[in-house]
Amino acid sequence: MKLTRLPNPTRSPSATSRFAFALLLVAPAAAQTRSQAAPPAETAVVMDPFDVTSVQTDRYQASNTISGTAMNTLLKDVPMTINVITSEFLNDAIVGDLERALDFNSSVTQTTRGEISNQNAMFSLRGFRNRNILLDGVMGGDFIPRYLIDRIEVVKGPNTLYGQSDPGGLINMITKRPRGRDQTHLTARFGSNETIGGDVDVNLAEVGPGVGLRLLGSYESSDGFRWLDDRTSSFGAAIAEWKAGKGTRVRVLASVNAKDGNPSNRSALPFVIRPTDLNGDGDTLDNVGGVVESTARYNPDFIPWEFTSQTRKSEFEQDASYLQFNLQQSFGESVDVQYAFMRSAQENDVTFRAYNTFNAAGSVAALYQSTNDKNIESAHTLNTLLRVTTGPIKHHVIVGARNTRSKRTPEYFQLRPGTAAERAALNALEVGGRVFRHTLTKSDILSGTQIWNDDAPTRPEIRAAAFRFHGNLRSYEQVETYFVSDSFTLLEDRLRILAGLRSFEVSGWSFALNGTRGATRVSRDISHQVGINYTLSPAVVLFANQATSFDPNGFDALSNDYFPAEESDAIEAGIKLDGLWRGRLSGSISWFRIDKVNVVRSDYDPFLFRNTTEITDDRGEGIDLELFVNLTPGWQTTVGYTHLNARTVRTKTQALGMRLEGAAPDRLTYFTTYSFGKGSLEGLRLGGGGIRAWGPIQQFGTSDSRLIAEDGYVQYNLFARYALPRFKRPTTVGVNVSNLTDEFFIRARGNSSTPREIIASIHTKF
Repeated sequence: MKLTRLPNPTRSPSATSRFAFALLLVAPAAAQTRSQAAPPAETAVVMDPFDVTSVQTDRYQASNTISGTAMNTLLKDVPMTINVITSEFLNDAIVGDLERALDFNSSVTQTTRGEISNQNAMFSLRGFRNRNILLDGVMGGDFIPRYLIDRIEVVKGPNTLYGQSDPGGLINMITKRPRGRDQTHLTARFGSNETIGGDVDVNLAEVGPGVGLRLLGSYESSDGFRWLDDRTSSFGAAIAEWKAGKGTRVRVLASVNAKDGNPSNRSALPFVIRPTDLNGDGDTLDNVGGVVESTARYNPDFIPWEFTSQTRKSEFEQDASYLQFNLQQSFGESVDVQYAFMRSAQENDVTFRAYNTFNAAGSVAALYQSTNDKNIESAHTLNTLLRVTTGPIKHHVIVGARNTRSKRTPEYFQLRPGTAAERAALNALEVGGRVFRHTLTKSDILSGTQIWNDDAPTRPEIRAAAFRFHGNLRSYEQVETYFVSDSFTLLEDRLRILAGLRSFEVSGWSFALNGTRGATRVSRDISHQVGINYTLSPAVVLFANQATSFDPNGFDALSNDYFPAEESDAIEAGIKLDGLWRGRLSGSISWFRIDKVNVVRSDYDPFLFRNTTEITDDRGEGIDLELFVNLTPGWQTTVGYTHLNARTVRTKTQALGMRLEGAAPDRLTYFTTYSFGKGSLEGLRLGGGGIRAWGPIQQFGTSDSRLIAEDGYVQYNLFARYALPRFKRPTTVGVNVSNLTDEFFIRARGNSSTPREIIASIHTKF
């Protein structure tokens, strides 16, 4: 079937777009003015106990982490598995949004569509859904732009220092900082799907006495690969750091970013019903493992890769702002104090048409929906680092407190032609010759019907005529956390022990649509963590870790009470390598087991028009491997492998034995780069990598959708960079190829992979 790609409709630039464009134009001029003056001398970098961005990395390999203990620590000294995705790896490997940054981490999989959710995170770690993504150690909100990120740290297992830490681990994204010398980076890129974009990164080492400034900006537009898939994104940020006095440092970060276009991946691949005799008794009348045989749902087998249910009346707009204030004070060599404040605000406005599930006869009813989500989060954090020696024991004690507060204002409106009252409202909108495609058929798809040209209700029409189906006017949550941990050494620093406690209290309340405030629910718990490292040699360290975590569940409308809280217990043991085999081999190998009880999972039932809820106890166990291999000075390879058996082990419903959402049984990743240091190819750097995931990979959490699974896939990415030798300014040209073999697979919940993309770039530094 020949499919025609549509051009972008004309759109007016948003305020964020204009700001990013202005930054792209003005920042190089500012840097040029600075460069005409004598540059300041390179200042020595002082090791920051609360920051790792000043630590040197070896391309894809980092030596330090901030996320395991809340202080700058060598990776080999932390008794847990931590994978660091460096800034150089992000620059080399990523084509697309930040959600692609974790593709090459073998124990992380994507579980939801990234671009249109401003609640909850989108990843599964070691089989367990991750509740949030942190930005510099606190909740960062959603829509985090990748151009703000210096590095990403993935901590495996729960952690006592970070509030609502999930048992599978946490993802902490570290923002960029001002550097010690004036420098400007400009990047332009273009390629597949009419993609065009540019980035600017200006570092001004001293704009005033002791004050450094870094300016970041980015803009990108693309037609996308689906029938109607246009989008733009823009971003701007300023980061200032002031060395206010001896031992005093102040940092302020402010950023804005926006996306707009068509919500093409919302219900991009609808599901299909194929009545199936699952128990072999000759009929399709039974319920087998929670699946009704007559309505067994699967991923689609006749939908083209370019499919989207959207029309030109469909639209999305995302706007986000982020503010961070950080004050650090050092009191000699024994005490460091850090206070941090953050505030993030996001608004997600989406209007879309969805076709959820084709029935056995080959038809599916439309759903017209318009949603607006506003989310404001703020957090205050106070950390104190104490260095104390008691006899032969050296203590590094972190004492801290954190208060976070969030406010969510959801507005969900929908019109469904399958219900009488909502069909009447739709009929009232079909005036003046307008016709809506209330039903889509399999024959429509196979005959090439251009459904993207359909008429559909607009955003104002849906909100004026539709039925609001979200039960709350707004909701609030406040989390108070107090934590203490001690990392101390014995036996001439060969034995290192980490012990920590966290007191956790969460309060939640909401207002109904009529303005009535509901009761405040308060949940409390104390979690612990114990870890141990033993250094066999400078290159080999044994480690083990045990920790618990806790999170309250939501309200159960059937029992008129709250579900019991989720609780988990995780253990891990392994070995870390640091420069083994004459410095050629580093990394970690670990075994883990995670138990989580009272897991409440709900997914939408397209037949009953309500959520199906199941409560289970879950277990995930397996092995995790990440190795860095440096065979020659110019050649570096990273290899990851995770074997995971993650499933439900107890349930009152049909979900027993079901694999956890996003949990690939086996996943292998590798990425390599080689730099030519001399000869005719000097300045050339080649690299790439692959991902091999074995199935089945479950895509939903409830048993009625257990047949919707990805069977496994292979993906290859390549890149090349070449430093042009005769340019006045250091200039590099490059090309990235993602999904080289055009492999089709389901990334998460009906969200497909992206076809092969080729993006060229040119980067100049001055």
